[in-house]
Amino acid sequence: MVFDNRFYEAILRRLGYPSGEMCDDAMAQQIRNAWKIVEKVSYFQYVYAEFSRRLDFLQQKDYADYLQNSERYLLCATTLGIQVDRQLQRLQLENMAFAVVFDAVAGIFLEEAADDFESHLPFSNRSFRFCPGYGGTSLLDNKVIADYVQAKKIGITFLDSGLMVPSKSMTGVIRLGGESRKSCAGCIAASDCAFRRRGTTCYAG
Repeated sequence: MVFDNRFYEAILRRLGYPSGEMCDDAMAQQIRNAWKIVEKVSYFQYVYAEFSRRLDFLQQKDYADYLQNSERYLLCATTLGIQVDRQLQRLQLENMAFAVVFDAVAGIFLEEAADDFESHLPFSNRSFRFCPGYGGTSLLDNKVIADYVQAKKIGITFLDSGLMVPSKSMTGVIRLGGESRKSCAGCIAASDCAFRRRGTTCYAG
């Protein structure tokens, strides 16, 4: 992926900069350096499966609202691979400040790589990716989705705590048909959201 202003702004949001505020030259260079390292060490992989029946965990209100009037959807899992984790661990020992930047960059890199992959899927009526943790959904649903799409094939496993390994991994539901857009409305964290307090959102508007 070619690094551009859209990625740069998303990384600044992840690092806590108020909407529209630019960082100094030193931070900007750290972001560019981190992006180059992530590009070098990451191994992006993605798996998905299409479903036409509503699985049990998707009966929860937030999933049901997202999938309303849609009979078909995808479950997906994606990762940047274990080398990104190893690089982050080294940086945490050598340069914690840069490790924080690297972690934010890797998170945005994964989301953007997944978005790009999904844009080439053979579904013209694809909605945005709804991940466990959005709204009132549980992060434990990551494991449920991973099992359905056999995410272990791309190296995704889980700790006893429920955290995914590699850490830069993600699962989600993608609605096929109808209209859905990302919104703060109904999000369980909306009343105490750090992004909203800074006058921005966790996603690109």
